[in-house]
Amino acid sequence: MKKKRDYLFNIAILGVYSIFVLYYYYLTMSVSKSKNLERKLDNFAKEAKNELNNVCGSSLWESLGFVFFDQLEDSEKIAKANFYYGQLQIINEIKFSI
Repeated sequence: MKKKRDYLFNIAILGVYSIFVLYYYYLTMSVSKSKNLERKLDNFAKEAKNELNNVCGSSLWESLGFVFFDQLEDSEKIAKANFYYGQLQIINEIKFSI
């Protein structure tokens, strides 16, 4: 009877250990995936800011925001600036929700 109880106890311990290992693996994978997502979002944000600086000619748009784009002379530049500014806003919203 004692051998049977020890055997069942060992199986239960192995089950708990397996669940712990899987949970730890899932947790570490989630952390690494969220860090990768954050890194990718940072790269997209840098690219959008660089494009906005190129289109606007300066980083003044960061302090003035959307209003600065109306002062651009070319409609193509305005459209490009609006696109990258919208992309930057979406990236900031995703970062905030993470």
